[in-house]
Amino acid sequence: MSCTRGRRGSRGGGRGRGGGRGQITPFVANHSSPNSDEDGDDEPNEQPQQTNVNMDASCSRTMELHPDTLWFDDSDVTRAITLSFQQYFNEPWRNWTETDKDTRQQWFNLFKRSFTWRPELEALVRRSFAIKAAKRLKDMHYDLTTKRGVCPIWMPEDVYEQLLKRCEEDEAFKKRSEQAKKNKRGGSLSNKLEPGHCQGSVSTNEYAKRMAKENGGILPKAADVYLRTHSKEEPGKGKQLVGSKAKQVMGEYDKKMAEYKDKGIDKDPNEVYFEAVGGRKKGLIPGLGSAGDLYYEKPSSRADKSSNTYTPSLLSQLSARLEQSQQQHESERAEWERQRAEWERERLEVEKERYQKEQAQQEEVRKISEYLVEMQKTMQGYSQMFS
Repeated sequence: MSCTRGRRGSRGGGRGRGGGRGQITPFVANHSSPNSDEDGDDEPNEQPQQTNVNMDASCSRTMELHPDTLWFDDSDVTRAITLSFQQYFNEPWRNWTETDKDTRQQWFNLFKRSFTWRPELEALVRRSFAIKAAKRLKDMHYDLTTKRGVCPIWMPEDVYEQLLKRCEEDEAFKKRSEQAKKNKRGGSLSNKLEPGHCQGSVSTNEYAKRMAKENGGILPKAADVYLRTHSKEEPGKGKQLVGSKAKQVMGEYDKKMAEYKDKGIDKDPNEVYFEAVGGRKKGLIPGLGSAGDLYYEKPSSRADKSSNTYTPSLLSQLSARLEQSQQQHESERAEWERQRAEWERERLEVEKERYQKEQAQQEEVRKISEYLVEMQKTMQGYSQMFS
């Protein structure tokens, strides 16, 4: 069996015409002991109970992780984290806090089978992995206990039953779940559940990157990303915002932008969006999720996780400078085009005058030639008459 190892941009599946992303194929982990693969080098000896994951570690393709290319907002990376859970899930873990240290390490070891990174990025990768894994584990728990209603083939049945039992018996969890349902419906379960966004499974980070690529590498405005991920095409109406929350956010943003414009204040649109949504809440920017870190500096402490102080991120500042540079370049290019058009106009005027003079001269020569011909005829007539 042949093995393929590559980096982003040279994957087996590719993203070119006729092909999609190559799937990540990590190996099958041992469900019996969380320390069986602690160093990430030994192969497991047993198959997990009730799993359809049947992959060979020796042929798992590795890709390099780097914040500037392939990172934790990419669907390949997220899928690898999910597969790590599915290969080792022998306890009813509901969230990252409840998960023991050895299990977290086991999941990270499984994840390392699919990706590589430079040694200096180790701490950043671990931290980013923990953040993404915590969110994925929470989402998986909701999906398993609320949506599916059936044990997945990769999870032992007794573990699945324990998950459901804990949800039924945990009064605090049930209370939080009930309150969350009400919050999503505006405070009452009788209200209609409005859609939160229109981006599907694509992360906001990925949307921002795609929009930046479409815009020549310039990071789109925060409000533009929000608008793209919270609106959809409706027949005969064009792009329409979904839900009252999205309409409220964009309405507040447009209102503030108009106010600053009327006052003659040149305000950074990203700062206006920050004001419109009320700053950070629990470490995130409403409507942007983790993509908020592309635009706003990350909080340095827990006290800053809910802050109304606007501080642009380094990436946002660099993108703004790039945009200014491109605008200046476009302005200079437009000025050069204007001057070139002016020179061309003057050249055409000179050519026109020269052509008109040549035409006038040719007309004068023609008239003189005609006059000479007439004179010659007249002289010939006189000559015949006298002879």
